Amino acid sequence: MNKIKIQNRHLENKNHELRDVGIVPGILYGPTIKNTAIQLSSKELRKITGKPGEVYEVSQKNRTVFVKFGEIQTDPVSNDFIHFSLVQMPKGIENEVDVPVRFKGTPVGVKKGGTLLVMKDEIKVNGKPRAIPENVEVNITNLDIGDKITIDDLKIPKKVNAIDDDSEIVAICQPPMLKEAVVDAEELDRGSSEFQQVI
Repeated sequence: MNKIKIQNRHLENKNHELRDVGIVPGILYGPTIKNTAIQLSSKELRKITGKPGEVYEVSQKNRTVFVKFGEIQTDPVSNDFIHFSLVQMPKGIENEVDVPVRFKGTPVGVKKGGTLLVMKDEIKVNGKPRAIPENVEVNITNLDIGDKITIDDLKIPKKVNAIDDDSEIVAICQPPMLKEAVVDAEELDRGSSEFQQVI
């Protein structure tokens, strides 16, 4: 599980002064902890948000707290971070989060000329923070042309439940486009151009 090394923020420090030196002000809150002013470097925040996953660990008063981002505010022009919030996810309570799907291997259907079409690169699950996986890995090596992978085919931990419908397609290997279809499309475009010239 990804960890975030946050620092407590002194309220006498102005937010705009922190941002001027590459520090993003934030707040940590939740049902069993006190609201705490925190901060994180802009570089670190961008690195964290660029990784897949939604559940994180932070150390707070000699204990581990599970959190997720509540809100991340950015400047509409520069896209620089302005403020962020972390929301506590109590250990004994189930939470609904999105978990990335990690595809492993190259489908045999792709080697035959097919195309892998990913319909969902993350799935919504429900479970306690410690049980929620960082990602759900699926081996697609044996996926042939016309084959598909559904939610039901994914190996999800026993203590975690998928909220999405079991029959929902995650990925499918499409057959290659026929050469005749490509030629017909080119002729159609050519005919359309000639028609426009006549008009």
